[in-house]
Amino acid sequence: KKGIMIDSETSKRVLFGEDEDELLAGLPNKNADIFGPIDSIRNLKLDVFFPSVHGNLGEDGTLAGLFRLMNIPYVGSGLRAHAISFDKVITKELMTVNGIRNTKYIVIFQNDKNKPDWDSVSKQLGEVVFVKAANQGSSVGVSRVTNAEEYENALRDSFQYDEKLL
Repeated sequence: KKGIMIDSETSKRVLFGEDEDELLAGLPNKNADIFGPIDSIRNLKLDVFFPSVHGNLGEDGTLAGLFRLMNIPYVGSGLRAHAISFDKVITKELMTVNGIRNTKYIVIFQNDKNKPDWDSVSKQLGEVVFVKAANQGSSVGVSRVTNAEEYENALRDSFQYDEKLL
């Protein structure tokens, strides 16, 4: 939330539901200067970066943007391609507009007053649907849904990760 880097163990604890603010309050503020870790990257003097990441702050174009700003060669798509493809709604809209066949979908925003109910969704999409956070890695915030109770649980779960769902 605060744009600082934390170790992988603390990251896992946040991912699995522990309160981020409480965890960070107990850590020394080593990373108060965000440029410190960035300078560490610059000082590595590598020929090329080969990022192997999944999800937010990596796959979404953040690393591509950082490498571009730092004029560091890297393997992978450019920032725009990462950002567009990471947002599954934008990706599907671009596919549809360009005549590329893809699965039917409904977009639901967290602040929608009239979210579609399970009956409406299943009529439009079928008796088995997947609810997915639009801006996450492929395995986060995904639920297979076959009834109204699963649908409500899936919305609640996926809205933890994004305010826009498919």
